[in-house]
Amino acid sequence: MEIIAIPSHRDGGLNEKVHPKFGMCESFTFITLDNNEITQVKVIENSAADETRSRGTLAAKIVRNNGAEKLIVKKLGPNASMALNSLKVKTYQAPDGSILVKDLLALYVKGKLKITPAEDLIFDKDLA
Repeated sequence: MEIIAIPSHRDGGLNEKVHPKFGMCESFTFITLDNNEITQVKVIENSAADETRSRGTLAAKIVRNNGAEKLIVKKLGPNASMALNSLKVKTYQAPDGSILVKDLLALYVKGKLKITPAEDLIFDKDLA
């Protein structure tokens, strides 16, 4: 069994679009897989999105506190990257462009997404 977190727009869920900004997403969709079959979908509001500072760090804690050991995300800020590393959350890079949570999950189940170190997902890495 594994729990995967995906930052999502609005109300989250399998039919919602993946949010490109980890700390600023409206919600996280948590998918529990058992032998690559979905056994549970849970949506948690991202309370960190309303913060003025430390959004990424707080969002990382939300992910881990809800049991996720894996996160599929497009990009991260440097603080989120450090927090996810310290919380031992494995990160996978989502493809660019608009994609639904269920379609992103299908890519993961098919083995199309590879573990990507959180530090390699930092946006504007050369400027950070």
